Amino acid sequence: MTTRRIFKSRTSRQAEIQDVLCGLLTAEVIRPSSTLWLVSPWVTDLDLLDNRAGNFDFLEPAWGRRKVQITEMLTRMLVNGGHLKLVTNCDAHNARFLRHLHQRAEAYGVCERLSVLQKEKLHTKGILGEHYYLHGSMNLTLGGVEINDEQINLSIDRQSIAEAMLTFRKHYSAIDDNSGGEQ
Repeated sequence: MTTRRIFKSRTSRQAEIQDVLCGLLTAEVIRPSSTLWLVSPWVTDLDLLDNRAGNFDFLEPAWGRRKVQITEMLTRMLVNGGHLKLVTNCDAHNARFLRHLHQRAEAYGVCERLSVLQKEKLHTKGILGEHYYLHGSMNLTLGGVEINDEQINLSIDRQSIAEAMLTFRKHYSAIDDNSGGEQ
C-alpha cells in the first residue's frame, strides 16, 4: 500500500491527523529532505508536538517540556540542514505564522534556507518531502486539523512524489527568485 487516506470530521480522527503531521515533521527534523514544500492557503502556528513528558528532548533540548509549535519544528529542520519552500496566500491570517517563522529562522541564522511565496489566488494544499506527499482538502490551521471535515492522502509512491515535485517547481517557480522573502 503506497497511499493512506484519512477522512476526518470534528468528532473523529483529529488525533490521527495530528499524529501524521507530527510524525512527518519529526522525521524532517531528524533527517531533513533537501527541500520541504509546505503549500497551504492558510497557515497557523499550531501547538503540534507534545513534549510535556520530555520524550522529544533529543530533537531540541531548548524546547523544554511543553507543546512545540510548527514553526519551531520547521526552524529546527532548517538548522539541521533542510530547506523550506512555503507557499501561502496574502491573507492577514498568515501574518503571525510568517512572522514567527522568519523571527526564528533569523535567530538561528538560517534565513537563506527559507523561501516564502505569497499568492493572491491559492487553493492547493500539500506537504511534500523527499519520501512522502501529504495532500488533500486540509489547510494547516486549527480548522483544518481539528474542526473541519477533511480528506487527506499520504502517499509514499515515488511516481506521485516526483510528479508533485515537478508540479510544485513549475507552478511556484517564482519562489526561487524570492529566497528568504515574501512576494
